Amino acid sequence: MKSAPLPWPRTQTESEAVEYARENDLFDGGVLQKIIGLSRVRAWEIVGGLSRPSKMPCYAWGIPAQTCITGSKLAQVEGSVCQSCYALKGYFRTHRVQRAYQRRLDRSTDLRWVEAMIKLVYWQTAETGVPYFRWFDSGDLQSVEMLRTICAVAVDTPEIKHWLPTREHRIVEAYLEDETLPSNLVVRVSAALIDGQPAHTLGLPTSTVHSSTPPAGSIVCAARHREPVACGECRACWSKEAETVSYPLH
Repeated sequence: MKSAPLPWPRTQTESEAVEYARENDLFDGGVLQKIIGLSRVRAWEIVGGLSRPSKMPCYAWGIPAQTCITGSKLAQVEGSVCQSCYALKGYFRTHRVQRAYQRRLDRSTDLRWVEAMIKLVYWQTAETGVPYFRWFDSGDLQSVEMLRTICAVAVDTPEIKHWLPTREHRIVEAYLEDETLPSNLVVRVSAALIDGQPAHTLGLPTSTVHSSTPPAGSIVCAARHREPVACGECRACWSKEAETVSYPLH
């Protein structure tokens, strides 16, 4: 994996990050404030924590899958991607995990949420050594305002590439009526049905789930061909150049 970019390299403590900022003259533009404006502990409390998906190169933020506006309806539809959603099974059903995701949803309207998320996005980059972040390892967008706050985090973490998969087409469409997405945020619109066609209506990158044959021209996720299951060096999901990423049904 490549080293993390500025505002700091891979470091073990905040004091190392501060010293690095001083030595490399990173006080301009509020970068130092982003790094040390809140302690990691306090930022974690405000946000309610992050997830660490085992196959991902980075941390993630999510909420209960049961709160999905569109997904909760699709979960009742035969042949839909959401019918067998991983975030409604196994480990995700444990009380501890459900409580953690609910806590993150409850705290997402805190007035310091954006500031705290900026802190944690930079912190996890320093820890993992890769400049990437995943939104919604569980759950989905709840409102235009939620998308707006996520965009605010992306704008203030320009060195980090963000990926947000969603089935909430209408929320994204409403946001795009008056605003634009940050250049470092890939909102990837997910198809609703297994073996369904990519949803290109919004002109954004898409994703599908295939049982046997992926859509023509798509990039097929190879994570399940690795041992252990992992993204490896692939970052297609975070790339706007990857028009469609298709995930094998499992």
